[in-house]
Amino acid sequence: MVLRLLVCLSFFYFSSASHADSSSLKISVGDSLAIAVYNETDLSLKVRVDNSGVVNFPLIGQVPVLNLTPKQLAKNLEERYDDGYLVAPSVTVSIERYRPFYIHGEVKAPGVYEFDQKLTVEQAIAIAGGLSERASSSKWFIARPSEKKPLPVNKESPVLPGDIITINSSFF
Repeated sequence: MVLRLLVCLSFFYFSSASHADSSSLKISVGDSLAIAVYNETDLSLKVRVDNSGVVNFPLIGQVPVLNLTPKQLAKNLEERYDDGYLVAPSVTVSIERYRPFYIHGEVKAPGVYEFDQKLTVEQAIAIAGGLSERASSSKWFIARPSEKKPLPVNKESPVLPGDIITINSSFF
């Protein structure tokens, strides 16, 4: 009985851990951010991260935002605003819209699609209209900027913002 419980719990942990948690996703080029400074509407803003990876904030100027989680950026901004501008500032940062993911190869509608939380390769294929008749059932890959080479994936593999999914063709 205890063994069954442990197996069930470990399955639940590993299946839920495979999906990206929004608090752990890092800010990258193409993400749209909403920054709110409590009781300071003039300092709050919505911005899309461009190729420079720097956002210009009221009073404190340019701040690099790439590769930070929203929580890390909020803490950074609080420290900067607390340095002579505001008393005990409270900043919240959220990613309103993530950079898209890409899917190409043997799908019916290859292209660029909007990312959504807890997206799997199977769901991405469905968004792209499903597999074509020539699609391989196992030669699927994801290219990520953080990886040196494409990773082999299956239908349960998580998709992250900016991923490039490749569905190869089968020989038959």
